[in-house]
Amino acid sequence: MALANASYRRLRSLVDGPDLLNLAWTLDERRFLSIDLSSLMGAELLAEQKAGLPYLHSYFVQDPYGDRELGPTVGELFGRAGWDCEITCGAGVISLLHALAQLAEGRPVYVTGDVYPDLPHWIEQQGGVCASAFFDGLTRGGLVDHIRVLGCRLVLVERPSLVAAEADRDAGLDGLRHLCEAVAPQGAVVVVDESYANYCPPSYSSAVLVEELPNLVVLRGLSKAYGMGGLRLAYALTHRSLTPRVRAVVPPMLASSLSIRLGRAVLALGDATAALRQRVHTAKAEMTALLTSAGVPVADTSHSDVPYVMYEEQDTAAQQWLESRGIIGKLQPLWSERLLGIAHKYRVSVPLSEERMGDFRRRLK
Repeated sequence: MALANASYRRLRSLVDGPDLLNLAWTLDERRFLSIDLSSLMGAELLAEQKAGLPYLHSYFVQDPYGDRELGPTVGELFGRAGWDCEITCGAGVISLLHALAQLAEGRPVYVTGDVYPDLPHWIEQQGGVCASAFFDGLTRGGLVDHIRVLGCRLVLVERPSLVAAEADRDAGLDGLRHLCEAVAPQGAVVVVDESYANYCPPSYSSAVLVEELPNLVVLRGLSKAYGMGGLRLAYALTHRSLTPRVRAVVPPMLASSLSIRLGRAVLALGDATAALRQRVHTAKAEMTALLTSAGVPVADTSHSDVPYVMYEEQDTAAQQWLESRGIIGKLQPLWSERLLGIAHKYRVSVPLSEERMGDFRRRLK
């Protein structure tokens, strides 16, 4: 089974070139943040150097999950200063998903919607299976009924969803609260992957529910929107009563102390992506209109706040038409709830800067 990172293997380049507009991923989003991240990181590193490199030389043996260093800042980000919750840091969301796969405890893992394939991959590697509404034998009832019948101990939700149809059926925070409360009696943990929620306002996040739901885990990182995947920093938010169960499977000291310092400086600034969100809305609307006018309408616009659109894998004509004009996307693997296995979509990121959008317009003529 493929991992999400496999989507980069066949790309001929990771950057733009004279004959190439690379829309396989988002290269120009940081300039639309409300902060100058490069200056902020430079100032933090300079302060670290002037202080004698205290974080670089620190080994957080008494704060092995970064909760004391980063937890208060995360609480403030979501308007929950002093809350009764904890964070567990990892080396990117992917490391936390890998560890949390152990919470399946040999039972089927219920997956809602089409999701990135990493957690299903690791479930399969340990001899388990992932289920959805299309799983054999699940002919009646709804989501909660299926989870109960299968005896699931682990449920995966992605917010925002990969595809627009699932984003539209997202019941929001009330729906997630109901799900967590309904499956709690059977000992099930609901993991919400919010990697892409950086594009949304903090009020969108499931983090605001963690304090009241002792079986909810919310995962967030700094790759999306911030473009800081190189920090290899992510965190899992949990109710204090759930933390021991999570830390029983997540290794300590996955995140470097220096990364925690830098990440804290970013998160302390609050909602830094509001202007980026607005630019995504504007640019995505223009992009989809241009593609429709060119005769290659997109199949899926995804969640309104995220900067990409998708074509079906079998729509090779659209892919070839774009690539003949020097525009490349990438085949994105995902775990399909309908297929109960790997499928692909051709993902094309939205050109956000005016110069790249201008290049996009010229290439479509």
